[in-house]
Amino acid sequence: MKTNTTLDPAACFERDGFFIMPDLITAPECDQLKGEARKVLDEHAKPGASVHLHMAHVSKLFRALAEDQRMVNLLRPLMPDGIMFLSDKIVYKAPDKTFPTPWHVDFYYWRDTRPKLSVWIPLDDATAKNGTLTVVPGSHKRDWRMVKMGLPSGDFQYEISDSNWQEGDVVTCAIKRGTAIVFSDRLVHGSTPNTAAKDRYAIIGTYQAPGEDEEFDLNFPARKVIWPTG
Repeated sequence: MKTNTTLDPAACFERDGFFIMPDLITAPECDQLKGEARKVLDEHAKPGASVHLHMAHVSKLFRALAEDQRMVNLLRPLMPDGIMFLSDKIVYKAPDKTFPTPWHVDFYYWRDTRPKLSVWIPLDDATAKNGTLTVVPGSHKRDWRMVKMGLPSGDFQYEISDSNWQEGDVVTCAIKRGTAIVFSDRLVHGSTPNTAAKDRYAIIGTYQAPGEDEEFDLNFPARKVIWPTG
């Protein structure tokens, strides 16, 4: 895929609603995080779940990633009002979880709160065959309608009902493990089906500007200001 890394991060993010940073973390770090993710899933996740929240709350390794200076350096151009880590989750595509993630916008799940962005990092090389992230550039600039639905795993409850983009408008993010995709909570995104018959792990961290705790924030015990305002 052609990445949107030729402009400065803030310009890319404003124009497209996402920004790609190759090689944010190393391959050995991906291996270590993948092993830790498997341990957390075995000890804390519901059987068969493809998404598990609060990784940084139970794992020092994922806590360190959320606060890593490389993460701060990545986010600072996009978050001039400061950076607060809110939460993270592992997204695990098992060989038998072949369904795609439906088109959605994260904002719908945390309406009436301050804006947020997420950092999606695959711990395996992400391809069109193993369920990589798909995005619709520029879709963060309008509102979308979400309707009730349900995946077999029960992890997603809503999907966009009024999509009007063409196939050529969709970017399939085939990227190396350790690459980061930062995206707006209003960006339309989903995933391809996982037809590779292999595991695929990704970690998603969510951040917002520092401020007084909103009621929504209290659901996330690992929240922490990692770069204060100013």
